[in-house]
Amino acid sequence: MGIERLRYWLGSLTGQVILVALCALVLAQLISVQIYRVEREEALGLVNSRFTLQRLIAVTRLLNQSPPGLHQEILRASRSETLLLTVDVARPLPGERSENFERIVRSKLNYPAGLDIHISAETRNGRLDWPPREHRPHRRPPRPPDIRLYGTIELADGRWLSFTSLIDREIPEWSAKAILSLVLLAALLTGLMIWLLQRTTRPLKELARQAERLGRGDKAEPIAERGPREIRETLSAFNRMQDRLDRFVSDRTRMLAAISHDLRTPITTLRLRSEFLPEGEDKQKLQEGLKRMEQMLAATLQFAREDGLAEPVRDLDLPSLLESLCDDLLDNGHDVSLEEQAPIVYRGRPTALRRALQNLLENGVKYGGRVEVRLLAGKDKVRILIRDFGPGIPEEQLEEVFKPFTRLDSARNLEDGSVGLGLAIARTLIHQHGGELELGNHPQGGLLVTVTLPR
Repeated sequence: MGIERLRYWLGSLTGQVILVALCALVLAQLISVQIYRVEREEALGLVNSRFTLQRLIAVTRLLNQSPPGLHQEILRASRSETLLLTVDVARPLPGERSENFERIVRSKLNYPAGLDIHISAETRNGRLDWPPREHRPHRRPPRPPDIRLYGTIELADGRWLSFTSLIDREIPEWSAKAILSLVLLAALLTGLMIWLLQRTTRPLKELARQAERLGRGDKAEPIAERGPREIRETLSAFNRMQDRLDRFVSDRTRMLAAISHDLRTPITTLRLRSEFLPEGEDKQKLQEGLKRMEQMLAATLQFAREDGLAEPVRDLDLPSLLESLCDDLLDNGHDVSLEEQAPIVYRGRPTALRRALQNLLENGVKYGGRVEVRLLAGKDKVRILIRDFGPGIPEEQLEEVFKPFTRLDSARNLEDGSVGLGLAIARTLIHQHGGELELGNHPQGGLLVTVTLPR
C-alpha cells in the first residue's frame, strides 16, 4: 500500500517537481563541496608553501648563527605538524629541483654560491619516498598527509638541513552540521514547493472535475479564473469552450425540434388529400409512407424535447431503478430477471437514464423473448449487462443499428410504432452521462448489451 501511494505521489505534478528540486539541491550541494575542497586545497597549499619558506629561512639563520649543541633544541622548537626538520651529516637524495623556490630562499638568506640549496615541489597526488626510511616515525599514521615541499639546505658547518612540508588533514566532507543544514534546507524547499504547487494545481483539479461533469452532461457554473497567468488563460479558454458547446447543443436541439414540428403540418395535409384518392395499392402505400414519416417525426420531436429539458443531476439508487423497470415488464407478461445487488448510489439524470435503460430492456423482450439483467459495481465504474435469448445481430451490423432510423430487416414492422431511434437515443443518453453502450453476441446465443457508467 505504501509503494502504491508513493507511485501515485511521484506520478503527480507536485511529486515530480519536488523530486527534481531535491535532486537539484543535493547535486548543487555536492558540487559546492567539491569546489570548496579544491579551493581550500589550493589556499592551504599556497599558505603552507609561504609558511614553510619563512620558517626555513628563520631556522637556517638560527642554525648558522648558533653552536651545534643548540641545533636539536632549535629543531624541536621549530617543528610542527606540517613541517618536519632534521639535520644530517650526509646529504639525502631529493627529487626533481624547483628553481623558483631555491631562488627565493637563496635571495632571502643571502647565501653564497658555495652553499647548496635543493628544494623539490610535490603535487598532492604525487608519490614520494621522503624523508628517508631512517627518519620516518616508528608508528605510521593510518592516513599520511600529502607532502608539498621537501629538500635540503647546506649549513655553514657542512651539515644539511632536511625539511618536509606537509598539509593538514582534510576536514570531513559531510559533517553533522552540513547534513543538518542540508536537511533543513530541503525541508524548507519542500514546504515552499508544496505550497506553490498546490496553489498552482488547485485550479487544474477544478478544471478536471468540471470537464468530467461536462462529459456527463451536467451544466455547471464557469470556473473561477485564478492562479498564474498560464492557468488563468487555460481556465478562460475552457469556460469559453463550455459556453460555445452549450449554445451549439441548444441551437441544434431547437432547430431539430422546430423542423420536426414544422414538418407535421404538410404531412397532415398530405394524409387528408390521400383520403380522396381512389382505393388501391398506391393509396395504401402512400398512407403507409406518411404514417412512417409521422412516427419518425414524433420520435424525433420527443427526443429533442427531452434533451432540451436540461434535467439536473442528482443521486439515485441504480438497483432500484432497474428493479422498477423489470417489474413493469413483468407486469406486462414478459420474462425478465434481475440479479440481486446491493444498493449503489449513482449520480446522474434519472429520467434520461430511465428512458435509455427502458429502451434497451424493451428491445430485449421484443426481439429476444427472455431477458437477464446484471449490475456490476467497480471502483470507478458501474456496468449493466442486459442479455436476451434471441437470434442476435450479425457482427457487421453491430454498429449500424446505432445509426438513427436504422432497423434490421426482421424488425420492419410499422404496427409496433418502432422507427429505429431507440438504440440511437439510448446511446446518446448514455454518452451524456460519460458512459459507453456496446453490443455483442453472447457465446451461448442471444445479444449482450453492456452499459458502462463512470462513478
